[in-house]
Amino acid sequence: MIVGVDLDDVLFDFITRFTNLANGKYGKPAIGTEPVDWEWSNFNLSKDELTDIWNDIHLTPNFWETISVEPDVNRGLVQALDALHTVYFPTARAHTVGRSTGKQSARAINKNFDIQYPAVFVSNEKAPMALALRYDYFIDDRPKNCVEVKKVLLDCKVFLKDSSHNLSWEAPFNITRIAGFNDFAEIILGGGK
Repeated sequence: MIVGVDLDDVLFDFITRFTNLANGKYGKPAIGTEPVDWEWSNFNLSKDELTDIWNDIHLTPNFWETISVEPDVNRGLVQALDALHTVYFPTARAHTVGRSTGKQSARAINKNFDIQYPAVFVSNEKAPMALALRYDYFIDDRPKNCVEVKKVLLDCKVFLKDSSHNLSWEAPFNITRIAGFNDFAEIILGGGK
């Protein structure tokens, strides 16, 4: 099987890191706050403040190597999935100072999951990657990515990982909501039912 696994908010906890950066810089939002949408609208940050936080991320050397793993991700399941199947890690992570975004992401996967040569692809457009790589399974936390991958790969089993910012989105019948990566991995490892 060929499997596509998004990184942020699926394997890595970018939301907590971003929230902590915003709180440290502007005193808001409260630690533990989760975004209700992709614009972080409930964080009560101005457009300039959001831009400033992103600028800090861009200027942090090798930022993507410093993101913690999502608290509920079972490292053994990540390793098992990679050992038994071809796993690709598509991501839309932004450029930062230091190594390329792809190399930072690969190093983080290696460090946290002991996968020697993780295949990381960086692009804001996940559908062309999916079409080229021919996923059988795909998981992401962004509804747009799930819809676009499903449009180009009708037979791909697409899963939307539940997250605070996508809970109001109504998944169409051909995209399955899932609590987290562990459930996704167990479906594939259990025979893909």
